[in-house]
Amino acid sequence: MLVFHGSYCEITTPDIKYSRNRLDFGPGFYLTPIEEQAINWGSRFKRLGKLGIVNEYEIDFEQVKEKYEVLIFDDYSPEWLEFIIKCRNG
Repeated sequence: MLVFHGSYCEITTPDIKYSRNRLDFGPGFYLTPIEEQAINWGSRFKRLGKLGIVNEYEIDFEQVKEKYEVLIFDDYSPEWLEFIIKCRNG
């Protein structure tokens, strides 16, 4: 599956140790299958004087699920909202 990550720099090897706390889904490396969303994420760095960059990755989610703890929300739900509130509150 092709996924995207918006940033201010090129990221060849994603590493969650650079993540911030209290994000919508907690610390992590955020990806989206929607390129336009990654463009929007990257463009927020322009106000800081940095160039927005979209990183592109080909991911085999079956391998990811075998190696990492993964939560997948296919749609908005009470569980989705509860998880976001919990993460934002730390």
